[in-house]
Amino acid sequence: MNVKAVLLSAALALPGIAGAASRHDAELAMTAAQSAIDAAERAGAAQYAMPDLTTARGGMASAVGLADRRDWTGAMLASEKTGVDANLAEARSRQARAEAATQEVEDAVRTLRAELGAGG
Repeated sequence: MNVKAVLLSAALALPGIAGAASRHDAELAMTAAQSAIDAAERAGAAQYAMPDLTTARGGMASAVGLADRRDWTGAMLASEKTGVDANLAEARSRQARAEAATQEVEDAVRTLRAELGAGG
């Protein structure tokens, strides 16, 4: 599925999710968002998708600020957006790593073909 389509569907779903969020709802959303950021970091987003990771981290800071002001609905919405941003960072990182691995294999195949052609 296209990453843009996933993000669009998630963005469209967000307003319906948070009618009147409770503290518990906001805390759950913030925990999920932090887990998504952690997963993006483990996937190498700091190297391969830094702008998206930075956006996610900023969103998390915003969510924490909203929670500190007891704006549970705002904190929940910011957390949901943060989770989507972190998922995007993770996906872009995994894509970049896969493309690098593919390039490495293609280079190795090219080298082997050249060696076989020269030696045969």
